[in-house]
Amino acid sequence: MVGMSVLRSAAAFAARLSPLKSGNNAANLLSRAIPRTDKVAVRWCHGKKMFVIKPTDFYDRRFLRLLQFYILLTGIPVAVIVTCVNVFVGEAELVEAPEDYEPEHWEYYKHPITRWITWAFYDSPVKDYEKMMAAIQIEKEKADMRLTQLEVRRQMRSKGDGPWFQVETLNKELIDYSHKSNPDN
Repeated sequence: MVGMSVLRSAAAFAARLSPLKSGNNAANLLSRAIPRTDKVAVRWCHGKKMFVIKPTDFYDRRFLRLLQFYILLTGIPVAVIVTCVNVFVGEAELVEAPEDYEPEHWEYYKHPITRWITWAFYDSPVKDYEKMMAAIQIEKEKADMRLTQLEVRRQMRSKGDGPWFQVETLNKELIDYSHKSNPDN
């Protein structure tokens, strides 16, 4: 904020000292040139003074101030970190690796910030592949289960077996248990 205040003061001072600004100086007063009408000061001294109601710009200015603050709050530290990483760490260099060494998935990138983002936030391609294969396996098992269920229903309908061929008994009193009372007869 101090920087903006200093810049505003410097701009006002430079505008006052501008040699290109044409005003009413002694050279213009003594010459016979006609003054330009767009430079003539117009004062509206007559008539009724009006209080012009205009919409407030308080919220617009507050939004712009907060936007500037939060951009600078995050932008300055990020710029400092990126600059320090680029100056002090630098990009990775290609070196000889042992025969049995298999690099991690983030080691394929050259820039250290990209390596860190890949290490911290992304899964390895092997893990992504395994997750995709697991999803495909689950969907295949679901499809097989649906086909098996359709085949079981078809077999049940063709052989007359299943819940739709059962008739509910209206009253249990109607069941004849007499043959079970004397099984040896």
